[in-house]
Amino acid sequence: MDRNRESSFTVDLDRIEEGIAVILAPGGFQWHLPESYLPQGVTEGMTMNVTLEKDEEATQARLERIRNLRSSLENR
Repeated sequence: MDRNRESSFTVDLDRIEEGIAVILAPGGFQWHLPESYLPQGVTEGMTMNVTLEKDEEATQARLERIRNLRSSLENR
C-alpha cells in the first residue's frame, strides 16, 4: 500500500436505524451514513474494508472553482 496515495482499514456495521448505517471505525469513532452507501448484502455485524484514496483531479477542480468564486466576489 502506498501511504502517499491511499489508506485502507476495516470498519464494522453496528446497526441500521431509519435508513442510517451506524459504522464503528478505528479509534472508537462512529460514522453515520445513508444505508444506500453500503455494499449490497451487508448486514448488521459485518466487517467491511474501507479505502481512502486521494483524488488530485477533483481537488484541483474544486480549488479552481473557489479561485473563480473569490475572483468574481472581489471584482463586484
